Amino acid sequence: MKSLIMKSLMVLVFVAGIGNYLVYLKTGQMPLLAMRDQFAGKSSGDFLPGFSADQLASDAREAAHKVASQLSNEEPAPEVKVYKWTDAEGRVHFSDKPQAQNAQQITVDTRNTLSPTSTQPATHSANETAAGDTASPLEKARAAADAMNRRAAQQEQGY
Repeated sequence: MKSLIMKSLMVLVFVAGIGNYLVYLKTGQMPLLAMRDQFAGKSSGDFLPGFSADQLASDAREAAHKVASQLSNEEPAPEVKVYKWTDAEGRVHFSDKPQAQNAQQITVDTRNTLSPTSTQPATHSANETAAGDTASPLEKARAAADAMNRRAAQQEQGY
């Protein structure tokens, strides 16, 4: 039994040390040293002056209610129709309108996707870029990163 307690204590110290070091790598601050300096000379009664079990339970119920209301108010994802076909040269194409006789409608999961940057219907070949597309791969990557940052900012405003 003592061996198990000792091993558990060693694992706890090891995890705290590694966690402290990882926070140091990310932020440049040592959280354990900052806590030691902040709590120096204080008793445990100084840290929990207004703590009560009733308040804790009330806060937990309120947080659960907020989460439940956010989940229940979530809008369903709109249905997106996408068609896929292969041309005579063997290239696969995707579009929002069927462009060929052999076009098959496919299901697209639109959860956690970026909104399109333009409102023009898209018809793209999987093997080649559009004829008028002169953007370099770096410009495309930057545009995609900007779109993801805008989407993340929109999602954060919702919370």
